Amino acid sequence: MQITSEQRDAWLKNTAHSPFNVWLEPQVRGSDGQLNLDRLYDVAMRYGIDRQARYSYLNTGQQRMIIGNMLRRVVPAQEYEIAVAVLPVAVSLEATKIVEQATVLSRPEIIRTAGVTDLLILHSQIMDELRDREIVRTANAPLGDYAELLFATAFGWSLESNSSTGHDAKDAAGVRYQIKSRRTTPRNASRQLSAIRRLPDNTFDFLAAVLFNESYRVTRAIVIPREVVVRRAKRVEHTNSWRFMLDDKVWADEGARDVTAALLSAAAAI
Repeated sequence: MQITSEQRDAWLKNTAHSPFNVWLEPQVRGSDGQLNLDRLYDVAMRYGIDRQARYSYLNTGQQRMIIGNMLRRVVPAQEYEIAVAVLPVAVSLEATKIVEQATVLSRPEIIRTAGVTDLLILHSQIMDELRDREIVRTANAPLGDYAELLFATAFGWSLESNSSTGHDAKDAAGVRYQIKSRRTTPRNASRQLSAIRRLPDNTFDFLAAVLFNESYRVTRAIVIPREVVVRRAKRVEHTNSWRFMLDDKVWADEGARDVTAALLSAAAAI
């Protein structure tokens, strides 16, 4: 996935000051403060992660996110916690602030070492509990971003930074994809995708869609020509949008391509 500046800022706000990242960042950035992929993969190799060839087609931010997640699972917590604790007294004022914030924002071991799927399951369980307590009304916050990451990882697409373009990603040939997802649960088994906007404006060439089960596991995924979407979608006047139901019949449409295996492989790699 081509990480947007907004996504990167959100990630930095939420995770950059954790003990793990305080430990990792100085090792993977050059003297100019920019991420150095060679240094990132040197660190990865020290812990038995040899994935540079596999992820070289992804952009810098995406490689940092994926390799960082892999390292987080295998680097012993005591290694980076000790490293943070013994930082020289003469570090810059900014670094001192980061260390102080890291202490405050340190996450439990179960979160720091969990895999992506485990974190998503934990998130869904927390959201279910919050909904049962009538604190929130929905439980799908990370779904769209996760679907985009899976498709981009599986096929090397670059995500658009501006969703108002009417498509979410492009491949190397410039083919445009709108990415949709749906998580089915015992409470709601509907396969209706989120609203499709500006359908007559020809803003995308293919619809890429994925169904998840309650545990965020990919159950089915497909890439559909826009012509199929136009034929099957239903106009919703009051929202000025189109409704598309991702039922099993869609897989039999001409030009539809089942990509379930590719997305399952991408999920296993993240």
